[in-house]
Amino acid sequence: MPRITSKGQITIPKEIRDKFNIKPHDIGEFMVKEGKIIFTVKKGTILDAHIEKVDKKIDFKKLREQMEKDIAENVIRKMK
Repeated sequence: MPRITSKGQITIPKEIRDKFNIKPHDIGEFMVKEGKIIFTVKKGTILDAHIEKVDKKIDFKKLREQMEKDIAENVIRKMK
């Protein structure tokens, strides 16, 4: 039986990872239902999970432009 570490981490046994095809970097979600903890694995990325959770599309062009602007401003600020 897996133990919970001091950081609250737990190892999913290999038999279960194999049976449900759980891979490194898959996204897991915990929820409580009827007094039990339910762990569900979702395939995809953290970004996919975020989009699903907020039910919003992301404009990557605008996001990239904003990030480039923020980086440029940070470089200028450091040069002063």
